[in-house]
Amino acid sequence: MKNKLLPILMMLVLGSYAMADDSCERYTTSYDRTYCKSKLFVESDKELNDVYKNLRKNIPSSVSEKLKQTQRDWMKYRDNKCETQPGTINVDCNYQVNKDRTEYLRDRLRECKTGSCDHNAVSRQSW
Repeated sequence: MKNKLLPILMMLVLGSYAMADDSCERYTTSYDRTYCKSKLFVESDKELNDVYKNLRKNIPSSVSEKLKQTQRDWMKYRDNKCETQPGTINVDCNYQVNKDRTEYLRDRLRECKTGSCDHNAVSRQSW
């Protein structure tokens, strides 16, 4: 019985991740869709910060300082890429750029936790 339920549960979990990007499409007004996407952006920003902080705890201080500077450079990149006009951001863009950066940092964290940490990759400009 357990063996039959596992594939079904995996499909449900993976399906929910795949739907996360499209979850705002069910809204019909641009206001509601923008509000929904801004919530996704805020959540992605929190996740990015959590992964970043966790990675900094798992690397030597010299590499941590390089990562800190790289992250500042990345934030400038994100802001420039996603600012549609002065004072206005594209929340879809911010969400996607955050998500990409989080995945990159999460991969580095996973490597560092398993003992195969490439310090150059940790502080590399990956965007």
